[in-house]
Amino acid sequence: MSTCFAGPASSWNRVSIFKALHQGVGSSNSSSQRRVVCNAKLNANLESSTEIMRLGRSDLQVSKLGIGTLQWGDPGSGFGSTFGEAEIASAFDELIAGGINFFDTAEVYGYQNIKSGSSSEQLLGKFLRDMKNQQDVPPVVATKFFTIPWTNFLVGGGFRLGRKSLLAALRESLKRIGKAKVDLYQIHFPFPTFSNAALMESLKEAVEEGLTRAVGVSNFSKEQMEEADDVLSRYGIPLASNQVRYSLISRDVEENGLLKACKDRKIQLIAYSPLASGLLTDKALTRTDAKATNIQPLLKLMQSIGAEHGDKSVTQVALNYLMCKGALPIAGCKNAQQAKAHCEVLKFKLTDGQVASLQDKAKTLKL
Repeated sequence: MSTCFAGPASSWNRVSIFKALHQGVGSSNSSSQRRVVCNAKLNANLESSTEIMRLGRSDLQVSKLGIGTLQWGDPGSGFGSTFGEAEIASAFDELIAGGINFFDTAEVYGYQNIKSGSSSEQLLGKFLRDMKNQQDVPPVVATKFFTIPWTNFLVGGGFRLGRKSLLAALRESLKRIGKAKVDLYQIHFPFPTFSNAALMESLKEAVEEGLTRAVGVSNFSKEQMEEADDVLSRYGIPLASNQVRYSLISRDVEENGLLKACKDRKIQLIAYSPLASGLLTDKALTRTDAKATNIQPLLKLMQSIGAEHGDKSVTQVALNYLMCKGALPIAGCKNAQQAKAHCEVLKFKLTDGQVASLQDKAKTLKL
């Protein structure tokens, strides 16, 4: 899941960025033997699955539902109190066994635990190293470059101003993940200290130096994305993805042309916050706050549609809607129970009529 920084650039400072990360945002008991079993299941699931797709024009093969790891290692999300490494490790096992192979992280996710070795990138790296078998369709790891100049206060390193700072940050991410090359490297969001052209030049260098297999962007507008794609195209490098906020009740991308532009240019739209920070879940059915109350008609329709597909949850319907729209949703996941439920999303598909009815109902809401 990517963190979006709204508002004018002049309003972004260290305090607001720290707050945005938090608002947007033990040891593993899993045995290596159990991971080997999970890897065998992954092979069987992915070889026969229709729920694997190519990520844009890249060579990456990914599941149609992915996992966002913003909460992993983040104390503000409950890491170290309500859940820990053992719970996430169990979730990872279930996800792999259930056919989900796309994991999105970032250098700043769980930055508070970098020194203890439990940031999001570091945890994901541990789980990957525990996998003993090679897969025909292996786990795909995506991480991001934080464009704020003073990111060094979060993750260490130097002040970020020049193009070379991206390559330096990528190498540090690779150390934390424990890989020589990442599958997808993304620009976390545009920022005035880096021109679009300079960022794309840096991504080109990352590809040429063999540090990433594919490149993407995040929180880019339609125009910014098209400019980035045009620049990369001159280097013969495809822009694989654009990761933006998208859910059934946050459908700007459907209305501002971004989703269509992604489809036209064969750029995969990755949807973060697909559950609208918990509003599009079964728990919201019993909430009495204003936000949840306003969307009760939609939630009840989602519940009804879920029943038509074998008692699927509101959460599962919300994720499936985005898949039907051509997006790759990335959902948070902190335990094995959530992981199992996410894997079930790959096993059904909403009808065109159900997608239309959900969209029509969402349009009537006063949000």
